[in-house]
Amino acid sequence: MEQRAYCVITGEEGGIRELVEDYFDDLERKIDSHFDNLLAINDNLRLHPHFERRELGVRRLEHRSYEPLRPDDHVYMLLYKDSVVAVVTEQRDTMNWVQFSFFDNLESVLKKEAV
Repeated sequence: MEQRAYCVITGEEGGIRELVEDYFDDLERKIDSHFDNLLAINDNLRLHPHFERRELGVRRLEHRSYEPLRPDDHVYMLLYKDSVVAVVTEQRDTMNWVQFSFFDNLESVLKKEAV
């Protein structure tokens, strides 16, 4: 399992979001070349039938009704045939820094599909 983390000041997270897209693109290419090789026919990753990308807003579990919701936190997910391949979390702290944490489950997905 690969893990990476980046921390940037608010306003500079656009470059990290591009890294998220590149990270997911790279994982899709690795999985496709291992199993399907559909990208050899059509290299448009967005048209690949087995991958899905999701973005979810996050709120704290201990949210109190008098506190504002914090829609600044997000989870980005890459799925392959409904299995989670990778997750990137985005969390803003009280000092206005944004932390991105990258996690992948590539080895497990490749082993699962090979069985």
